[in-house]
Amino acid sequence: TTRIAQLVQEHGVPPEHILAVTFTNKAAGEMRERIARLIGAAPRAMWVGTFHALGARMLRRDAHRLGWTRTFTILDAEQTLRQVKRTLEQLDIDPKRFNPKAVRSMISGAKNQLIGPTRFQDENGEGFDLFARTVARVYPVYQQTLRSQNAMDFDDLLVKPVELLTQDEHLLEAYRARFSFMLVDEYQDTNHAQFRLLELLASRHRNLMVVGDDDQSIYG
Repeated sequence: TTRIAQLVQEHGVPPEHILAVTFTNKAAGEMRERIARLIGAAPRAMWVGTFHALGARMLRRDAHRLGWTRTFTILDAEQTLRQVKRTLEQLDIDPKRFNPKAVRSMISGAKNQLIGPTRFQDENGEGFDLFARTVARVYPVYQQTLRSQNAMDFDDLLVKPVELLTQDEHLLEAYRARFSFMLVDEYQDTNHAQFRLLELLASRHRNLMVVGDDDQSIYG
């Protein structure tokens, strides 16, 4: 936070060119308050928020490029689980044999590794792991249902921005031009999708500062 204040006050960097990311809404709110105290005003036009909030903001602008509308619905954990259960029923898969929560967890893990339904199916559809083979049936149908409903789950808020930026060079360059300085708090908790989003945004200016603690890593 002090570094952000220095960029604005001492180096004259416009706040709109700074991106600050952390992991909880509470932490993001505290970050905004600290910045405001340090620079003496609210950091207008500065993007400060969680990775998921950043992704949602990008998608509200450009989700139409991926086949969703900008008014897409974001499913919470309970809604996501219900959709997984419906997909199991649609495919005549016994939820007592294949636990919906475990199915959802494997789909979420794949998304966080940026493994889409087609690749997951290719890698697991004919494998020895019965559970993974079953999820390989569920994942594509589940994802297509979300798209038909103009909905995204929480993991899509990370996956879809990466898709946007990798598929549209002009859009990527626009975001790179906007975010010339980036700060990431609690960096030890980034997963692959979050890392890839940062890598795409920071690879032009390379003004990236991260703060983290290896001893608190949830992915270690």
